[in-house]
Amino acid sequence: MDILDKFIEQARENVKSGYYVLPGRAPTRKTPVSLRRRLADNSFTLIAEIKHASPAGDYSFSGIDVEKTSSVFKEGGADAISVVVEPKIFKGSLDNIPIAARTGLPVLFKDFVICKAQIHAASYFGADCVLLIVKVADRMDLDLDALIDEAHSLGLEVLLECYDEEEMRRAALTKADILGINNRDLKTLHVDLTRTSSIMQRAPANSGKPVISESGIKSRKDVDFVRKCGIKGILVGTALWLAADQRAKISELSLKD
Repeated sequence: MDILDKFIEQARENVKSGYYVLPGRAPTRKTPVSLRRRLADNSFTLIAEIKHASPAGDYSFSGIDVEKTSSVFKEGGADAISVVVEPKIFKGSLDNIPIAARTGLPVLFKDFVICKAQIHAASYFGADCVLLIVKVADRMDLDLDALIDEAHSLGLEVLLECYDEEEMRRAALTKADILGINNRDLKTLHVDLTRTSSIMQRAPANSGKPVISESGIKSRKDVDFVRKCGIKGILVGTALWLAADQRAKISELSLKD
């Protein structure tokens, strides 16, 4: 069993526990904010992540003021907010989605999605986009197209995450709105930014989907590297939570300083 298997097993337990069962009548649905449009309109996009714990053990926080953090992200220059909702390994919460959404920025529902119940929870709590992972779908023999269709039926965009050239090729043929390259190997948690350059060199040029780079981006130098690869944006979590000044780090990585 590798690390991804452990993540999937925990995802199964989270679903079985009833974590994603919706608590009664749905709240008034806010007007969706398109992350794909943000990526298309901006020269470069930073998605700042609210993540209470790092799977690599870099940090673990309790009592994060999500409302304050979301405001800092927006004021610092972030273009969207990713909210990790997985409750056991990453210490996240579904309740953080509507708090982040109050900023008016696009909100990404970040989880190991293995069933439609999670997608419905993303919609219920007010996310604009949901993360799906090709490797998770493959390992569990999930119908990725059906999950994408379910998200779209609820007004959600889909960020589809890839780990190699073959996954990127397949992802480009789906109806996903945005493609992501995760520089962190989910089997080992090792991070390598050259994963982005390697995949982008062979990425389909005519998919029409914006591509973002995820994990391992810590500095302006890293941003410059992935931008030269043709990346439209980045998703950053750990670098923000290890920074002495989150606002300054966001400004640095968003190219707005």
